[in-house]
Amino acid sequence: MHLKAVIEQLGYSPQETAVYLAALELGGSTATDIAAKARLPRTTVNLIINSLNKKGLMNAYIQRKRKIWAAENPERLMITVKEREAALKLVLPELQSLRHDTGVKPTVRAYGGVEEIRQIMNDILEAKHHISAILSWDEWLNLLGKTYMEDFIESRYRQYLRIRILTPKSKAASALKARDGEELRTTQFLPSSIEINNCNFIYANKVAIISLNKKRPVGILIEDQDIHHTMEVLFESMWRQSGGA
Repeated sequence: MHLKAVIEQLGYSPQETAVYLAALELGGSTATDIAAKARLPRTTVNLIINSLNKKGLMNAYIQRKRKIWAAENPERLMITVKEREAALKLVLPELQSLRHDTGVKPTVRAYGGVEEIRQIMNDILEAKHHISAILSWDEWLNLLGKTYMEDFIESRYRQYLRIRILTPKSKAASALKARDGEELRTTQFLPSSIEINNCNFIYANKVAIISLNKKRPVGILIEDQDIHHTMEVLFESMWRQSGGA
């Protein structure tokens, strides 16, 4: 996905996106230079810079009696996303109370063996929704294979699907966490007192629960809004215990 499209999906206007990317590429620059790079009128760019400054994406300093503007580290975009998510979580219970009960029964499907469990992973990609997961990364990697998981991560990244993972700390999990920034992921380590015996994926309005039994792994995919909500609440509680914001 193009950089501009990704940033605009975060809620920034095309002009704000153009100015931020121009400033990011130029480094410290005057508003005039940024306007030329973004191909926008100087007066318009001044207004946009002030707006981005208030949003924490640009800062100014004085150099040789000139006001120089610099774009903040792109990681600030992720911080902004988390802030918006936190605000939404505050009103989520009220929003849930407004939801009309359709009376639709949950859909439950069972999967046996590694190949069928990979169908669950394909469903996660096809749902095109951000993902929360609780799993043992080492055992999950051993079950599905390193090559398959690398392909899955690449496919998820191409679709700009973010994932949060809770996993026991290990050498492999630490290596995974080190790549978070380049793979649209946030990894947190579970407290050592919490033991994980299966994998749980929470996405769209579905919950996937997968046994890690190497002889006959089994997966259950449940599609139900209420069960999904309950699992989200449990995940958020464990996320906070693990140091997540």
